[in-house]
Amino acid sequence: MLGRLLIAAVLVLLVPTEAWAAAVPNAGFENANGDGGSGPADWKPDFWGNISAEFTWTTTGHTGRGARVDVKSSSGDGDAKWLGSEFDSDGSDIHYRVSDWYRSDVPTDLILYTAYADGSYAYLSVATLPAAATWTEAKADVAVPDGALSMRVLHTIHNVGYLEIDDVVCVGQDGSALGPGQYQATVTFTFDDGWLSAYNMLIPQLDERGWKATNFIISSYPDKPGYQSDYIGTKHIKSLMDRCHEVTSHTVTHPDLVSLPAEQWQLELANSLKTLQSWGTPSYGVAPPYGSYSPEITAQASKLYTYLRTLHPDINQPPYNLMALNGHVLTNLSTAGELEDLIKRAEHVDGGWVVLVFHRSAIAPPSDAYVSPKQFKGFLEVVAKHNAKVETIAQHLALSSCTEVVAPPPVVGDKSLAAPEAATKATAATAGSDTGCQAGPRGLPPGLLALLGALGWLLVRTKQHRSTR
Repeated sequence: MLGRLLIAAVLVLLVPTEAWAAAVPNAGFENANGDGGSGPADWKPDFWGNISAEFTWTTTGHTGRGARVDVKSSSGDGDAKWLGSEFDSDGSDIHYRVSDWYRSDVPTDLILYTAYADGSYAYLSVATLPAAATWTEAKADVAVPDGALSMRVLHTIHNVGYLEIDDVVCVGQDGSALGPGQYQATVTFTFDDGWLSAYNMLIPQLDERGWKATNFIISSYPDKPGYQSDYIGTKHIKSLMDRCHEVTSHTVTHPDLVSLPAEQWQLELANSLKTLQSWGTPSYGVAPPYGSYSPEITAQASKLYTYLRTLHPDINQPPYNLMALNGHVLTNLSTAGELEDLIKRAEHVDGGWVVLVFHRSAIAPPSDAYVSPKQFKGFLEVVAKHNAKVETIAQHLALSSCTEVVAPPPVVGDKSLAAPEAATKATAATAGSDTGCQAGPRGLPPGLLALLGALGWLLVRTKQHRSTR
C-alpha cells in the first residue's frame, strides 16, 4: 500500500501543473460547443455599431483550429469580434501579459475587458496592431486596476477586411505593478470637430499652463449659420493659431469616409486642406471622422497630409506609424487612473507618446461625449504630476515651430474690446502711481515750460534779425 502511494506522489510531481495562463476558456478554439459542433465552445460572434460581419470557425488556425471575422461593411463607430467567456482573475496580480496569434489585412485592436464586484467594468487597451499577412504573435503588458474579479481578451476589427485569431493567453505577472519608467512621456491634447464649448472651457486651461493643443476642424462649419453656431468661427481659429495651437483637418462635412464613393471621400480630404490653408494654417494632419478609414483612404491621405490620427486607444512608440497615429478618447466616463496608466506605459518606452482625444464640454455633462471643466483639470494635474512634455502633433513631429503672437496692450476707448473686458484691461493698462489720464487736465511740467520759452525767444530773435537786413 505504501509503495502505491509513493508511486502516485511521484506521478503527481512529474505531471506539469496547468499554469494560470490556461484560464482563458478554449483558448485554442479546438473544442466544439454543445449544439452539434457548429462553433467553438466558450466563444460567440459579437459586434456593435453599424457593422456587417461574417464569423467562421476555421480549420486553418495558427495551431489546429482558429476563428475568423470578415467585415463586409462598416459605417461609423463599431467593431466585430469573437467574444470569449469570462474567466476569473488571478486575484492578486494587477499586471498581466496578454497575447494571441493573428493575421489580418487591416489594423486591429487587442483589448482586455475587466469586471468588478460593484458591477463596473473597463476596457483596457493592450495594443493596436498593424495588418499582418502571416500568423503573427501580438503580445503586450497591461496594468489592471486592483479588484478585478473576471476578464475577457478581445481582439476587435473595425474596418472592412478580415481578422483571424488563435491561441489566446492572459498571464498574471506575480503581483508586479507597472512601476515608474525611465523616460519622459509626451502627451498631446487633441480636440475634434471644433466645439465652441471646448474652446471656451477646456483650451483656456491649457493656455494657463503654457500648453498647446491640436484642433481637428470640420472645415465647412466655421461661420456657418444654424446648429453650426455651436462650433468655433474663423476668428477663433485665427486666435488659436496666434497662440500657437495647431489647426488641421477633420474633413469638410464630417462623414464616415469608408461609406462614401472614392471620388467623394477624396474631395473631403482635398477640399478641407484647401479651406484650412486659405485661413493661413498649413494643416499637416487629418483625423478621419469616427476613426473610420481604409488602406485606400490612408494611401490618398499620405499624398496630402503628413500624418493621420486614428481612434485606436493605445500609446505611440517609435517608429511612429504616421498614417495611423493612435488616439485615446477621454470622456466623462474616463478616470484619472485610466490616463495615468497610459502615461506610465509611455514612460517605459523611449519616445513613448500619448495622444488624447476630446470633443465638447459642459459643467454637467449630459452624455459621455463631454468632459466637464473640473474633470479636465484633473487630467491636466495627472499630466503635470508625471512631468510629461506637452506638445501638439506638429511640434512633436518637428513639422513646425511657432512664435506666439503677443497682442499690443489695450488703450482706453479701444472699441475692439467688449465691455466689461475693455474697462478691466484699460484700467489694468493705466493703473499705477500716475492715473492722471483719468483725473482731468493737469499743468505742464516745469522743464517743458522752460523748453517752450527758449524756442519762443529764438523765434523772436530770428525775426528781428531778418528785419534789420
